[in-house]
Amino acid sequence: KGIRAAYIKQDDKEVYAFRLNESNKISYFNEYGESMKRSFLLSPIKYGGIISSGFGLRVHPILGHSKMHLGTDYAAPEGTPIVATADGKIIIQTHKTNNGNYVKLKHDNTFETQYLHMQKFHPGLRVGSKVNQGDIIGYVGETGMAQGPHVCYRFWKDKKQVNPFEHNTSGLSRIPSSKLNTYLDYIKPLQSALNKIEYF
Repeated sequence: KGIRAAYIKQDDKEVYAFRLNESNKISYFNEYGESMKRSFLLSPIKYGGIISSGFGLRVHPILGHSKMHLGTDYAAPEGTPIVATADGKIIIQTHKTNNGNYVKLKHDNTFETQYLHMQKFHPGLRVGSKVNQGDIIGYVGETGMAQGPHVCYRFWKDKKQVNPFEHNTSGLSRIPSSKLNTYLDYIKPLQSALNKIEYF
């Protein structure tokens, strides 16, 4: 069930997408074997939200002095769903004085993400739970040291907190080279069928 293959043309750019179902997980790849899904979403807010404070040195809104801000703040109404920006596993789900209610996800041996000041956690999730990109993990609040409802999104690379917009957040995963020829044989008749369609 679902879309097996798709073709889009915008101006002079042509894009193909082909469905793969591996280990009961559906993914889409282009004609070169590159994933059609972003490695990380640009925002942890499911609906709306604006960046109210970026990564870097700033005057802390509560403490009143210059301090390095190691996250990106997304302001949104209290109760707005917060989503996992990539597939991962919950490694921390707790409350701390400054962070408030927060969740930390491990994505692989390189990347982790953290979501601070939650109103509450999403029901049924706990340490060890696996989540997919876009799954709701909590809700916007202002717990801990927060001024107004928002989520402080922290991005870890090699155990260091970094600016997510500067560290490969849009990199594409690929079909392993050992499986690429099999994939190309699989998509050949699908691509041929798409090319025979008469588009308006």
